This record gives sequence, structure tokens and C-alpha cells, in this order.
Amino acid sequence: MMVSDVYKQAKKSIDCASKVLIISHRKPDADTLGAALCLKFWLAKEGKKITLACVDKPSSVFSFLPGVEKFVDDFVIQDYDLIIVVDAGASYMTNFQLKHKDLFSSRVPVLNIDHHASNDLYGKVNVVESDAASTTVILYKMLKEWGVFIDADMATCLLAGLYGDTGSFMHSNTSGKVYEIAADLMKKGAKIADISKNLFRLRSVSTLKLWGKVLEKAQVTPTNVVISVVRDNEYAEVNARPEELSGVIDYLNMVPESKFAVLINEDRKGNVKGSFRTRKSDVDLSKIASYFGGGGHPKASGFSVPGKLEEEVHYKIVSENSSQKFLDFQNS
Repeated sequence: MMVSDVYKQAKKSIDCASKVLIISHRKPDADTLGAALCLKFWLAKEGKKITLACVDKPSSVFSFLPGVEKFVDDFVIQDYDLIIVVDAGASYMTNFQLKHKDLFSSRVPVLNIDHHASNDLYGKVNVVESDAASTTVILYKMLKEWGVFIDADMATCLLAGLYGDTGSFMHSNTSGKVYEIAADLMKKGAKIADISKNLFRLRSVSTLKLWGKVLEKAQVTPTNVVISVVRDNEYAEVNARPEELSGVIDYLNMVPESKFAVLINEDRKGNVKGSFRTRKSDVDLSKIASYFGGGGHPKASGFSVPGKLEEEVHYKIVSENSSQKFLDFQNS
């Protein structure tokens, strides 16, 4: 199906709805929040009743986003006639399906807008473009095609998602088109100074101390994979929270000879999480993450599994071929 046809289906779904629930993925980042908020600003102008939902409260890092305090952590599905899920690379990524078993099977249609290759097409309408730098880029394209006026608040939300998912325009998904979109959003009033400062230039002392632990424990395996581990007790030692690990994986990924970087951590909720990053074009991290029920992008992926790490963790990286690697970590 042509992209324009999918956009038409999405617009038809939106036009037919009057009460819309917009869901962001768990552990929200700038892309999922920015996309949700931009949609809210637009649809509210259209006279629709909008609810923003996220199972986790957005971090204070995103307080610069207009309206970010409006997210709720629960809802009644039957109160709505359309559900829009933004930037969730798989149906389980919202975490709401644990409480609402019929989230994706009720009479309420789901519009799925996302840019992850691992997306399992859980919507009635799926606008999934894995080559897009961010979900907000897809939304920008949709709004432009539909002739929607993008005001300054909407532009700030869209640019925040783009800026965050390109790593402040430093990741390999930063293309000429990305810069063109960013420039257009700045012309429309996007607050780039607030975005860059809050997303990449502000860190608390507790975060710096936690990152220090991660970097101090980093090691390179015999097969050139950089890896570090954070256990539950280490958060309390520096008065930090698991969410403060966000961003440190990019520093592990700076080691020049490494194939990819891995950060394994306990999340204080009974799970072990893994984050992967690479600069290599012949490594598909989404395939590695899929072994653990996770997913993401070829160069940035992750997973979460129930369990905990024991006192000593041994790592083994097994090379299968030039484009696929498998991580095996064993507790002992």
C-alpha cells in the first residue's frame, strides 16, 4: 500500500472520532511525548476531546514540553472512539495491555504511528515507516500532507522528538531531509534552545555519579563488545533512579574499536533491562534484542526480561556472521 493511501486511512480514522485517547510508550522519551502532545494540540483545535496516557510519569527533563503535565496513567477504553498509539515499537511497549487485556481487541479502533522496524502492526491502521528518523518526522509529514497549520507549540514538540531520536543530530539517521524538517520547524517557532538544553545539557549530580559507576565498570570483551552492568543496590549508593541511566549508553558506544555497546541493568521492578548501541552498518541490534523479546532499530535496540542479576555476571559474545551477533549473559 502506498504511503499516501495509509495517510488517507489515518485521516479518515481521525475525522470519524470525537473522543480520542493518545497513548505514549512506557519509559517515555522525547519522541513519544512530542508526537502525543503535537497530536493533542491539533485535535483539540478540531473540537475533539483528547486524553493523553502513559503508564510512567514523564521525567522532569521533559518539563519544557508544553502540556506534558497532562498525561494520566489510566483510562476507560469504552470512553473513546479512537486510540492513537505513538512511537511504540511493539504492542507490549505501552504496558497498558497488562491492565487492559482488550486494549488492541476492543471495538475501539487503534491508529498505530511508529518508526521501529520491529513494529508488530497492532493497529487497525498502521502508519509505520522504519526509515523515518523519528515518529515525529512521520507525524510532520502527515500534517503537511493534510494541510494542517503547525503552530509554535506543535513545532517544539515535533522538533523535540526529532532532536532526541537523532541524538542531537549526531546519530547516523541524521540526513539532509532531517535538517530541512528541523529548519522548517524552527521557522514555525520551535524552541531549539530549550530542547537542546533540557535533552542533552542538563544532568543532576546523582545522574553524573551513576554514570561514573557505569563508565568505571565498562569492559571490552575478546570480541570487541563494550559492556557494563548496574545492579539494584548501586542506585541507592548515589541516590539515583534507574531512569537516570538514559544517555550513558552513548558514551559506552564511543570506544573506537568496538562492534557495539551493551548496558545491562536491574530496574527495581523485578526486571533486567538491556540497551544496545552501535556505529557499525553490518550489525543489526534489533535482531539481538529480539532473542530476549525486545526490539528497536538496527543501531539502537533494547529488551526487558523478568529476573535479577546475581553477584557475578559472566558475558559471552558469540559471532554468528558479519551482520548478526548474539549476546549471552549468565547469572552465577
